[in-house]
Amino acid sequence: MERWTGAEASALRQALRLSVRAFAEQELGVSVRTVSNWESRGADITPVTEMQRALDTALARADDDVQARFSRILDGGPGPQETGTLATAAEWEAMSQLNRRVLLKYGLVPLLGPHDAHPQALTSSGSPGPAPFTPAAPPAASWARPIFDAVLNPTDVVRRVASNASAGSRTESGDVAVLRQWAGAVLTAHLASDYAKLSTALPTLVGYVEAANMHANATAATVQPLLSDVYAVAAWSLIKADNSLGAWIAAQRAIQVAEQTDDVLRVAAATRCMSEVHMRAGNFAEATRTAFLATVQLDTAHPADRKTALCLRGAALLSAASASARRGDSREAYAALKAAAVCADELGEERSDLGNVFGPTNVAIHQVAVAVELGDRQGALRRIPSVKLDRMPAVLTERRARFLIDVARSQHDDQAALDALLQAERIAPHELREHRLTHELLRDLMSRERRSSDVRAIAGRCDLLN
Repeated sequence: MERWTGAEASALRQALRLSVRAFAEQELGVSVRTVSNWESRGADITPVTEMQRALDTALARADDDVQARFSRILDGGPGPQETGTLATAAEWEAMSQLNRRVLLKYGLVPLLGPHDAHPQALTSSGSPGPAPFTPAAPPAASWARPIFDAVLNPTDVVRRVASNASAGSRTESGDVAVLRQWAGAVLTAHLASDYAKLSTALPTLVGYVEAANMHANATAATVQPLLSDVYAVAAWSLIKADNSLGAWIAAQRAIQVAEQTDDVLRVAAATRCMSEVHMRAGNFAEATRTAFLATVQLDTAHPADRKTALCLRGAALLSAASASARRGDSREAYAALKAAAVCADELGEERSDLGNVFGPTNVAIHQVAVAVELGDRQGALRRIPSVKLDRMPAVLTERRARFLIDVARSQHDDQAALDALLQAERIAPHELREHRLTHELLRDLMSRERRSSDVRAIAGRCDLLN
């Protein structure tokens, strides 16, 4: 190329079939925000000389197919918006039978191993491949280490609670009721990103519920759903802490316990959680398949559970949309969003069944997030006004803060990005300060700020200055 602009850079990314993140970090070694800025400004921005050379190198080492696609896109072929827009929900339905065959072939394998199995990825043929997770090292986030330890060694936690003078050798129905209330409080802490409470309450709760399950006898049907719920919260917590292996083990246990009682709703909820585990590990194709699998599992839900099934199906579709966007598949991402919107329209409210947040507002939030992941910052900015945060229940502070992080990521102006981050910090400080996307954005902002700026103040609160 004689001169690269944002338009040509975007065409190369599409030709390589890479997500914005993969193109930025793996192909060019720049920040995601830099590439997003190129794509949003198109021909109006010219990358610096160093990036011109990097783009030349990326194009030169591309194979013939990539170079042919690149030429077609420059000649007026479809861009991300055209390929990513689905006209009607009918197309999703037309794809559903094919999707189900693929999902049932590839999506079940990682869920079937024993309790202590090491997680494995799937190759394109469906056979087990190398494990996508790092060895069983504790999470870097100190608040998550007690949760990680409880998941890896639940028998140790059971011994500790058994030594407590208040723990009896059997579980009365009243004890189960107390544990259920405790689990509800822990779930609320998760939805509010209250990491301090999760760190202290969740590991002990794992021990008490495991102990109750050992002695449940006639009340097993009551205790096992609770055990599945507790492990699901543990999995979500470890996802937040970027510990994919611990999250995988917890999600797998949540699935297995739910399967023992044929609890379709909890199997689907935990399967959706498993898809998020794969997403956090960077295994986006498996994350997409597993999320779609969760929607298939809900086909056998009882009609009386219609509202909960809609909530879980919609949440799984949002996970599928996010995973598809992160691997650069705009068509599948927008198809999943369209299907989720259909579920939200029927549901007509914001819900959080079994810890899965879904409703019209969360669909709108994900429309912004998906656009950001696909590098369509202008599209994200257009969608922001459609998000009505006042309709989101006040307790769901994690969703509010996460949306504002994406608002910050979509901004062209650094001050507007900082303002959105500060607003998110006021709503859910732990969510903002611990989130990897916050850290990524702040590092990008700090590369351009003055030492006395407010950017360094918030970076300090996120422990990014040491």
